Amino acid sequence: MNAKTKTFTALALLMTVIIVAACTPKVSLPVLREAPDFALTNQDGLEVRLSDFRGKVVIMDFIYTFCPDVCGMLNDKLKVLHADLAEGLKQDLVLVSISFDPEFDTPEMLKQWAIKKRFDVPGWQFLTGTVEQIRQVTDDYGVVYKLVEASDHEDGSSHEHVRGFTHNIMVVLIDRNGMVRKTYGHAFSPVSEMVDDVTSLLE
Repeated sequence: MNAKTKTFTALALLMTVIIVAACTPKVSLPVLREAPDFALTNQDGLEVRLSDFRGKVVIMDFIYTFCPDVCGMLNDKLKVLHADLAEGLKQDLVLVSISFDPEFDTPEMLKQWAIKKRFDVPGWQFLTGTVEQIRQVTDDYGVVYKLVEASDHEDGSSHEHVRGFTHNIMVVLIDRNGMVRKTYGHAFSPVSEMVDDVTSLLE
């Protein structure tokens, strides 16, 4: 291959990259509503307000530490999301996990759980509060949950069981101005989709 052919090939490849980039649609998320503010307590016993993170992008989920499966899966997904972001964007993303089991999930319990599960993204906030505070926040964000009592067993038995809840899934994406831009209601939402959405708000 002579020099002229090499140059032509390089230019052709460059044009292909430019055309593909131009034709790739950018994510454009609508503004859904203002994210309701709240004041809760984090795993270090400090008061945290959602408005403290104005100027950053927040992705927030709702969990409880005795959850046998989906809550851990959601947080694993958030950890991967953070890892997959471009390095220059990570400092402007805040991860928030709110427990809807405040009677059991004290700040100390949340801290131990986060360490055990290796949810070690810098600045990740694990939040709890009073029953009334948590009820207000979950109502504001459309989180539905119910403690499974012994009488709720289908066979009518009353044997001891791991503390559990039935609950929906709610992951909320909030932009730098405190506006909700997207919610995810499925545990199997692709991480790649979430990365694209978060990146669109950070760039």
